[in-house]
Amino acid sequence: MTIKKLPCPTLLSLPAAFFFLSVALNFDYPADRLFTWQLLLPSMDVWLLLIPLAMAAGCGKRFVFWTSLPVWALFLFLRLIRIGDIVVPMFLDRPFNLYIDSGYLPDLCDLLKTSSRQGDFLLLAVSAVLAVLGGMASSWYAWQVAAKSFMADRIRLAFLAGSGLILGAALIWGGDAARPQALIRLGQEILFIHDRPEQQQAFIALLEQTARDRGARPVLLKGLEGADVLLFVVESYGRTVFSQPRYRQAMDITMTGFAKVLDQHGFAAVSSYLVSPTYGGSSWLAHGTLESGLRTGDDLKEKALLHSSVPPMASCFSKSGYRTVSVMPGTRFAFPEGAYFGYEQAYYARDFNYHGPIFGWAPMPDQFVLDWVRRREFTKREQPLFVRYVLISSHAAFNVQPPYIPDWDVIGDGSIYNDRQPVSYPIIWPNLKNAGDAYLRSLDYVFTTLGDYFAKYVSADTLIIIIGDHQPNLQLTGAGEPWSVPVHIISRNPRFLEPFRKRGYTPGLTPAQPPPHAGMEIFLQEFLQDFR
Repeated sequence: MTIKKLPCPTLLSLPAAFFFLSVALNFDYPADRLFTWQLLLPSMDVWLLLIPLAMAAGCGKRFVFWTSLPVWALFLFLRLIRIGDIVVPMFLDRPFNLYIDSGYLPDLCDLLKTSSRQGDFLLLAVSAVLAVLGGMASSWYAWQVAAKSFMADRIRLAFLAGSGLILGAALIWGGDAARPQALIRLGQEILFIHDRPEQQQAFIALLEQTARDRGARPVLLKGLEGADVLLFVVESYGRTVFSQPRYRQAMDITMTGFAKVLDQHGFAAVSSYLVSPTYGGSSWLAHGTLESGLRTGDDLKEKALLHSSVPPMASCFSKSGYRTVSVMPGTRFAFPEGAYFGYEQAYYARDFNYHGPIFGWAPMPDQFVLDWVRRREFTKREQPLFVRYVLISSHAAFNVQPPYIPDWDVIGDGSIYNDRQPVSYPIIWPNLKNAGDAYLRSLDYVFTTLGDYFAKYVSADTLIIIIGDHQPNLQLTGAGEPWSVPVHIISRNPRFLEPFRKRGYTPGLTPAQPPPHAGMEIFLQEFLQDFR
């Protein structure tokens, strides 16, 4: 039997399809350098996916078509993993985890929508949909071209023979060039999913043991002597503003102004660093860690915590006779799981009856929030207060920020912000490389607001805690920064500061502790020990 000589286009179609699919999988979007020589490298992942397609071609057209569908779907899945492997380390300074990070897609879309102008977001959304559809269609066509080429016996047999030689040589001599990177990553994700139930059970066991231990040793915070305690969690306030020269000078000016206000009104401060469980985002992991005293480094642990019986920070204050209040103006959706944190009163975005404009991602300014809660909770109260504020005006993308209003009496329902010019920066998320000035201004706004608020409205013996939730994303910090955040303890009562001094907190508002730092999870246990 003689095999007819194939025309030149047929001989070239398989290499062309292989080259296109290799480039599509090698494309490092959205990395900084999209077009590099690595794009031209043959992809071992694509080569391995071609093998079952070639084998199916020997069984007929119908069989090869139905084989090409899962092969194409697997190729698209590998492409998604590659995107995750680029995006997550770029912004969050950790490896991508398919099982956990896939749940962040709605939050990512919400951040894009709220931090972009409406027309820009619509254009971005349409462009993204067209790009996805174009990528799916073009890759499907390439796989069909490859499948059609394999119907020719000479091409199919030559490919399978060559594949056998390559794989045999790789097994004998090894070699990174023959390693299927994307398929290996897929295997790692599958192993993680397989092992996760066991890891989760171990964490649940830790939660149950912690609940038993704390239940057996309840703590009353007698050392506070009934003083108010205000906890401020500042969005994206990380160590980088003190450790990097490009931020340090501007931050020194901000903290000098803040310190001057505190000093003029009789406050003193001590500061330190703690390590956040998250970086660049996922603030709720920091909230859970800080208020439970257990490190919740991912969403699965956080969910287990929210369904546990571990006594949280607020419950200790409640048992000590405090009214406990949670202030979360950035929470715009239903949050029934928040009941875990044990606050007597929780205020979310819908509760503030705010009549002003939004400022980027933030539904309302921090200054409005502080004033609203003051009028609601502090003017008529019968108990000491523990109030946890989650401040949001320093949230990425920093492109639209509220103006500071010196006269707090005119803030009212926020309508005044409709007549005030916002502070704007030419930043288009997710590119935050040039957002340093905007980021620093957002923190200056926060500390200017807090300083004026403390001076005007905070009574003598109040204990104030200010802590960052996490570092800003990697584009602002650069590689190699620890996951540390500043924590400041402020009061007019020197007795409240002394326990923190004994634990190594340094005087003033600029922490001086070199890394490594202790984890944020130690704060609650030390606080309970020091003020019991």
